[in-house]
Amino acid sequence: MDPLIDEAVVESPHRAFAQLREHDPVHRIEGTNVFAVSRLDLIREVVADPATFSSQTDEFLHVRPGHDAELRSAGGADLDEPTPLAVLAIADPPDHTRQRKVLSRVLSTNAVATRESEFGDLFDHSFAPHRDAGSVEWMEAIAEPLPMLMLARILGAPDDVAPFLRRFGYAAVELTNGFTTPEREDEIRALLFDLGPIGDLYADARGGGGPDSTTVIGACARAVDAGDLDDLEALAIIMMMAAAGGESTTSLLGSAVRLLAEDQSLQSRLRDAPELVPAFVEEVCRLEPPFRGHYRRVVRDAVLAGVDVPKGSRLILLWPAANRDERLVPERPDAIDVDRLAPRQHVGFGWGTHLCIGAPLARLEAKVVLQQLLATTSRFDMASSRLRHHRSLMVRRLVALPLTLRT
Repeated sequence: MDPLIDEAVVESPHRAFAQLREHDPVHRIEGTNVFAVSRLDLIREVVADPATFSSQTDEFLHVRPGHDAELRSAGGADLDEPTPLAVLAIADPPDHTRQRKVLSRVLSTNAVATRESEFGDLFDHSFAPHRDAGSVEWMEAIAEPLPMLMLARILGAPDDVAPFLRRFGYAAVELTNGFTTPEREDEIRALLFDLGPIGDLYADARGGGGPDSTTVIGACARAVDAGDLDDLEALAIIMMMAAAGGESTTSLLGSAVRLLAEDQSLQSRLRDAPELVPAFVEEVCRLEPPFRGHYRRVVRDAVLAGVDVPKGSRLILLWPAANRDERLVPERPDAIDVDRLAPRQHVGFGWGTHLCIGAPLARLEAKVVLQQLLATTSRFDMASSRLRHHRSLMVRRLVALPLTLRT
């Protein structure tokens, strides 16, 4: 069995990642034509060359019952063919550039900044009863539902659509986690085929009503009207946003609060100097990025670090491994340091043209929640030291995070 799919390594991967960076930075995963790339310079080389390393793939590693790994298509497509409908994270230029432009105004740093007080109010309303009670199950009460509420509003949907988005998003992530049975995959695909209220809102927007162009659904509908997208692309973009739009923030909020609960001196420092919270958010993204990696399809024979990667093979770019590379962080790469001179020089949100389009929103939400959590408590601690993450080769999200709170 390849060490990267060992469940103990999936839960605690960083020692294995360090060994790969040092000794096997282009590691062929046993029994597959998938190469895990763990060194920062090599990941940047791959990202900069989409003509050789295409993002147009929807295949993911899965662990078979005998503990071997194999590639499976999330959409059930032929592995030898490119993804028939590729948008955003799995699209290449020029299509990726055209699609991203549609959402750039809706999800820009300036646009999401206008929602700061709105998200702060959502947090206050949700957190107040738990603060008064002196305890909270952080993931269940805050980190999971709040990003979905904001996602609903960004999409252009009413708040009561948030539970649908949560079910839809987690089902889509489950399809890529690497441990799902083929039978369950078929069930998930059937579930994802139904866009429910999101599809209805898109139809309204295409008819001239519904969400306006300041929302994802409205912007996509207007782009179809203008000939910049077709309906299939627009719906695929909306589906991808619904599936991944809350995941990054949920993971980030879980990891950030866990790290603070484990380090009371850091917690106190940020409480006294809230202006350092954005730098802390970057360190959390570096140390515990929400996604463990993204895939590339090799479209012509290539060589990486002296390793032949033939046409038709796949790469997985291991963001968490690259983020602890001493070439990026020469001093204390495994530690949080909110005084780093270039805190954003990590690949926790991807890199280059595929930098996560939702990164400004995730950063804002994390900053708001952490600043307000620190301001309204004098201390918080983990109520249990036995934490675990969801069993997934794709995402890094805590199952639960029970906290005790002091005001």
